Amino acid sequence: SSVRNRYPSYTICCLTNRLMSYVNKREQDKYRNQKNGSDWERPPVEEVFAKLTTHFTKVHTRQCADEAELADHVVGLTINLAKCRFRKKLTPISVNANECNVPKDTVDRDLILKNTWLKALVAIPKVQPRFAIAVWKKYPTMKSLLSVYIDPTKSVLEKESLLKDLMTEGPLGNEEQRVGEICSKRIYRIFMAQNGHINTDEVENDAEYFTTNLN
Repeated sequence: SSVRNRYPSYTICCLTNRLMSYVNKREQDKYRNQKNGSDWERPPVEEVFAKLTTHFTKVHTRQCADEAELADHVVGLTINLAKCRFRKKLTPISVNANECNVPKDTVDRDLILKNTWLKALVAIPKVQPRFAIAVWKKYPTMKSLLSVYIDPTKSVLEKESLLKDLMTEGPLGNEEQRVGEICSKRIYRIFMAQNGHINTDEVENDAEYFTTNLN
């Protein structure tokens, strides 16, 4: 009840692991060793769980037979929470961007994972690691890129095209491919977006187009 009172808007999940197995085993041991006069009494497990259901709201209970069932149930709960439509999705622009954004066969994988700025760039959807490396070589810190993005003397169109001519490097160090207009525009609009919850594809498709400084 103290937990319920402290978090009235939350659904409380009460999981037990091998509880009934333990209770049944103790009962059998008591029956086999009646001569020893064990004073153990069977706890009112069913009554307690019944009261959780009838006396409290938003309380979820589950008796699991083993660790595997317990793990499956927890996984199911967390997946359902992640899919809740009312829950705001975490932004991929994070200094702790997950390693899963960097393919295992990426040549510069170790470099990216050790560099916060590179990880933030790769965390942007559709920004390939080689494009992130090209941006990083020209602008080695986020501050260096943002200083250009907030420069009032440059137009929005100039800023959107800022990165398009940066060249990626091939395995032998030769220039291979331009970052391109689409990627350049995407990076600019993601970092300068005024609505933090807008979809990245929507930004790219002019859902939040910047009208200031269009000279």
